[in-house]
Amino acid sequence: MLSHLRSKDQNESIDSVSADNSGDGSLRLPALRYCCLMTSLTQRQYILGITVAILAAVYAALPTLMAALLKHMFTAPNQVPWTGGGHLRLIDIDGMPAQALYSVERAHELVSSSFQHKQGDVWVASYVKSGTTWTIGILAALVGHPAAEYAGNLQKVTRLFCPQPELPDLGFGDDGFGHSMEQLNDWSGMDIGRNNRNYRCFKSHWPSKDHVVSNGKSKFIYVLRNAQDQLISHWNQVYGMGFHYGTEDMTFEGGWDDFVQDWLDGNVENGSYFDHVASWFKRVDEPDVLLVRFEELKRNPSRVIEQIAAFIGMDDVTPTKIQNVMDLTSFDRMKLADEQDMGLRFMRWLGVLRRAHVRQGEVGSADGSRLTFSTEQLAALESLYKEKLQPLGVPREWIIL
Repeated sequence: MLSHLRSKDQNESIDSVSADNSGDGSLRLPALRYCCLMTSLTQRQYILGITVAILAAVYAALPTLMAALLKHMFTAPNQVPWTGGGHLRLIDIDGMPAQALYSVERAHELVSSSFQHKQGDVWVASYVKSGTTWTIGILAALVGHPAAEYAGNLQKVTRLFCPQPELPDLGFGDDGFGHSMEQLNDWSGMDIGRNNRNYRCFKSHWPSKDHVVSNGKSKFIYVLRNAQDQLISHWNQVYGMGFHYGTEDMTFEGGWDDFVQDWLDGNVENGSYFDHVASWFKRVDEPDVLLVRFEELKRNPSRVIEQIAAFIGMDDVTPTKIQNVMDLTSFDRMKLADEQDMGLRFMRWLGVLRRAHVRQGEVGSADGSRLTFSTEQLAALESLYKEKLQPLGVPREWIIL
């Protein structure tokens, strides 16, 4: 009874205070109800603040987490680090520096009976960043393969049309680049004309040795690009994929001179540009080798496309077909295919990828680049050309602009 009276008195006291404060008593807001309301708002603001802080932390950590994931995806097991010098993260494959995507085991498999060369195989070979993806897109368009729609998207054309045998299957399926040996041996051939010839397309950045030497069954298209444009394009890739090459802490201009020196010394993937070109140029007179120059492909694409078609044995190529191939593999279309890939766009948005795979595709890009060659660097290019390529009869204008 006393408790009831106290409660009643307290309520009357609160109402009395409210009435006094409101004048006529028409605006009553009990103090207790007001406190509860303010407490509720404070809790909501606190929860919102915590949520925002967590999201901000996740967003800040995403580039690091994504880079770590990609580094794992781009690394084959059981590797030996490259110790020949240089600033890049590379591995050693029988004395040759290589990307971490490669593996010694796969390199040895390719020269053993595990890999089956077949009549009509076509290999598109080149030093990196010399026009390989472009040439593969042309092949896909010539034979009417669906991958031609994605010309310029490196991952899709590699997964769907022209695998790179040196890359082992790392277990990521369609999200990776490599293939198992069983997949390579069973890779479907493409009908390339009325003569019912079929072929498999393979991509390689290997020097002319091991599994890409003449075998009586395969044909080889070697794509050559001048040294200066290749070098600039190569650095854009190395800088752009910093998580893969170990250049994530380098600035674009700041790392340039170190990269040029590594390139001149052969401390880059697949070794020296000059040794690579020399190894393939020695075979240009062989009937199973076609030399395609990047600069000529830019200057006169229809003529080069006709040469490629004739080389692989196509006998039904019309002017309309040539024009269709040119349209499908134009630089603007290839660049769009690369830029519109949602996965690549997301990684570029995060900053994990700092450069697109398809950028300019121009001849003489050194003139329009922020990067410049010093007098000493140009002299070194000249010296290496005279030492390694001039004796083979490689025209200087093919190598040095």
